[in-house]
Amino acid sequence: MRETNIARRIALLLSGTASALVAMPAAAQTADAATTAGAAGEETIVVTARKREETLLEVPIAVKAFSSASIQDKLAQDIVDLADFTPGFQIQEAFGRDGDRPVMRGASNILFSDGKVGIFLDGAPYFGDFSSLDLANVDRVEVIKGPQSAVFGRGTLSGAINVVLQRPGDELKGKITGAIGNYDRRELSASLSGPIVEGVGFQVGAKYFDVDGQFKNSAVPGERLGDQNTKQFTAALFLDPTADISASVRWLHQEDDDGHFAIGLQPSSANNCYLTTRPYYCGVVKAPKSYGLNTDRLLHSGLDRNADRFIGDISWDIAGSGYEASFQAGYSDLVEVQGVDQTYDDRAFLFLPAALCGTSYYALPNQDCSKSSFEATSGQHRKTQTYEARIASPGKDRLRWRIGMFWSIDKTTPNADYLELNEVGPELLDDTKRVKNRAYFGGVDFDVTDNVTIGAELRHQIDKVRNTTPSYRVGDVFSPEYLATVTLPDPDQIVGTPGVRKATFKATLPRFTVNWKAADDLSFYAQYSQGNSPGGFNPVRAPESTYDEEKLINYEIGLKTSKFGFDYLNVSAFWQDYKNQVLTNTYVANNIVDSYSVNIGRTRIRGIEVEGGLPIIGRTLKLQFNYTFLDSEIRKGIEAERALELMGSACKTGSAVNLDLPGCRNAASIAGNRPPLVSKHTGSVGLRFQHDVTDGWTFFSGLDVIYRSSYFDQVLNLAESGNSTKLNLQVGVHDDEGLRITLYGKNMLGDDSPAGILRYLDFPAPRTPTGDYARAFGITPARKAEYGLTISKSF
Repeated sequence: MRETNIARRIALLLSGTASALVAMPAAAQTADAATTAGAAGEETIVVTARKREETLLEVPIAVKAFSSASIQDKLAQDIVDLADFTPGFQIQEAFGRDGDRPVMRGASNILFSDGKVGIFLDGAPYFGDFSSLDLANVDRVEVIKGPQSAVFGRGTLSGAINVVLQRPGDELKGKITGAIGNYDRRELSASLSGPIVEGVGFQVGAKYFDVDGQFKNSAVPGERLGDQNTKQFTAALFLDPTADISASVRWLHQEDDDGHFAIGLQPSSANNCYLTTRPYYCGVVKAPKSYGLNTDRLLHSGLDRNADRFIGDISWDIAGSGYEASFQAGYSDLVEVQGVDQTYDDRAFLFLPAALCGTSYYALPNQDCSKSSFEATSGQHRKTQTYEARIASPGKDRLRWRIGMFWSIDKTTPNADYLELNEVGPELLDDTKRVKNRAYFGGVDFDVTDNVTIGAELRHQIDKVRNTTPSYRVGDVFSPEYLATVTLPDPDQIVGTPGVRKATFKATLPRFTVNWKAADDLSFYAQYSQGNSPGGFNPVRAPESTYDEEKLINYEIGLKTSKFGFDYLNVSAFWQDYKNQVLTNTYVANNIVDSYSVNIGRTRIRGIEVEGGLPIIGRTLKLQFNYTFLDSEIRKGIEAERALELMGSACKTGSAVNLDLPGCRNAASIAGNRPPLVSKHTGSVGLRFQHDVTDGWTFFSGLDVIYRSSYFDQVLNLAESGNSTKLNLQVGVHDDEGLRITLYGKNMLGDDSPAGILRYLDFPAPRTPTGDYARAFGITPARKAEYGLTISKSF
């Protein structure tokens, strides 16, 4: 009750602030880092989107940059929050802070993040999920849109995000931030940087973050779903022994300890279309009214993640000539454990008929009938090494060039400590996956005139993918005492068939650009670029054992200006040809339910992005806005389930779908459909207000309305999320000495459109008329309204 009263008081205060925001003739100066060079009195923003320093006006690609002040102004906790203010960028958090699904410019991403949108720390690849990557001690975040493979390499088919970390200055500086909020939100961070002696500097930081889940777990009394806890520590040493040499080494340590995420199953009984063939749900899905997950039956519930990352670099201005040689090395060590109740509801059902499990009809070696195969816990250990060397000519020459070489090895090993015996016997170990990447790259820019620059970049990369399927002896993992309690105990049973699968993928990826700086505050650019995501292997039991390389070709034009009264105005239009797009599907084999990757065909994507900042009353009342229109259409592709919906069992031979039967391949076509998770319209509008209230003190407030149109769950274009509108508000004061106090509210309208939709199966339900498992949908709820107070002090 006390929390409810606090929330109401904050809501009333924020509502009053919103009214004052519109009525008062003064407003805050935007903290958005996307202000371009040339605007009177505005800071020139320098980005490293092409791994060299350029202003936003000069760089001939679409970049959205957020400074540390802008991140604070947007109430952003992580990159997921920044996506709301980035044209062309969406993220669905369907599985908590694991299994990120970023979608850049319509390139859909269903169950994994590697390969589509790359994440980098100071230009070094960041491997693993990034939704818990904290932004407390960063200098800026650069969201770089369109294929970035020519510059950043593997895993940047549709874009890249470069997180630029803070560096020390000539003076000792620090910042302390504390926050509290509803759902027992607690946050404390601190950073300190500065010189040690001449030529040597340091930076240290720490953060603690904790918040309770927003949803009660009806299956486990007293438990809340969606708890999040993070501890982060950073340390860095910077060396400038001479005027020509600089070096640094960084360490980042992060621990995540999250409870099970909230998700609920919309059962097959809700299906409302194709009821006589392959029933499905058509229309906007319904968010469950309650959530029940059997977390007490999991070996480990929720997410534990422990990561250490190291980045070292050195650069040398060769004898002061302007020619620069640089080298960067990165290393990360990531250990993760994730436990999920994959029934997504409280029925705690078994895959096998409970009454028959363990009987002569369903007796399997080492079978534990008390354990559902849906109660899954897995662990993995991921180690990566990256190395990059490059040489670049002086940046002020009319002809500028750079060449380099990159090498990396990324290995993920399953953890046998979390193997279990269940209703179908011993669990299988996942494959050990290793990817070696070697690349050679270069680029050249030439100033044709003082105002026109042309550029060309090229990267040739070789990916060697190796999947090793392991096996193990049951008696080496499980104790004799435990085996004595299960069906047909056999300590000598060998689980898994050892094997090795290898593949090599080669790609040559270009980018060509033209930039015309028509005036100091106006530039136009055009670009042609290619991006790729290498293929790989599915589980050996999947219907398709491999998937092919994806390729995306991008044509783009744009303008950047601070004319016409704008602080900044950026407009881009693009057309993309997306070949062999990889999405996922579900299969059942040997009593195991899993997902596999599949190439769906060919997709055409067209879009327009607009963003700007406009003073309404001088520098006191300002408008911020962004909008994206995406026309994304599958031009060629098939989906077997579509044929079942239209033609039923006429497209099956026995229990298998057979698209070679008359009319079935045409019926399976998904041409004309929109790719999943892609909204046609997204955007936000914000107002910023600031007014000096007394000597040394300033009052500020802000309002943001964030909109996302409906997206489909899958390529069938039947179930969809519905439109979403969120309202964020803030009010506060700051002084000239670095003290800032902010009262905020996020999603104050209580928008409840789902954060994610997972096409799934309702296993206990009766089979469909085609003999298949009934369709159901895992619905991840949106976060509820959040309120809080943040206090920070810079010195």
